[in-house]
Amino acid sequence: MRHAIFGGSFNPIHNDHVKLALQFAEEFSLDRVTLIPTFITPLKDNSAIADGVHRYEMCRLATARYPQLEVSDIELRRGGMSYTSDTIAALKDDADELFLIVGADMYVTLDKWHDFRYIFENATILVAPRNELDYHSLEEKYEEFKPCGCHTLISEELVGPLSSTAVRAAVKAGESIAGMVDPRVGEYIKENDLYR
Repeated sequence: MRHAIFGGSFNPIHNDHVKLALQFAEEFSLDRVTLIPTFITPLKDNSAIADGVHRYEMCRLATARYPQLEVSDIELRRGGMSYTSDTIAALKDDADELFLIVGADMYVTLDKWHDFRYIFENATILVAPRNELDYHSLEEKYEEFKPCGCHTLISEELVGPLSSTAVRAAVKAGESIAGMVDPRVGEYIKENDLYR
């Protein structure tokens, strides 16, 4: 079993999150990708975050039609600071090979993460560049991480331009988010009056 975990605030999950998970599944022959909404994200501002129950449900709605994608509430149930090293420790025995999907912006901070050497020892990092310049920056950072035991695979595909911040801003401004999120996620945001 080649299993990847894809953690994030998913506040809310948008179409490029799903596209990225599917892209990695295909490019690196992953059997399963598990999206894991964080409880509290280290190194990020958590002040505008929707309740975990809502973020979990939106992830479930966005991934429901893709059999290789699943959603776990492991970090929401654990509570407190969401340390990736703890999640890897909990899931590593369920996979022959464990991978960790991270965004390019987060990849460059990996050596600041809690117990980052444990992460490097127990998971292969998967990352996608946003542009050609980004690709070279990721390669350079990988060379820095290698002596710490890091193994990274950099996608040849670029990550999409969407962001959860842009989705929230559109909702707050009363603008359409069609095309930014799965229609069921859009309905959920509206029904639960999120991000107003």
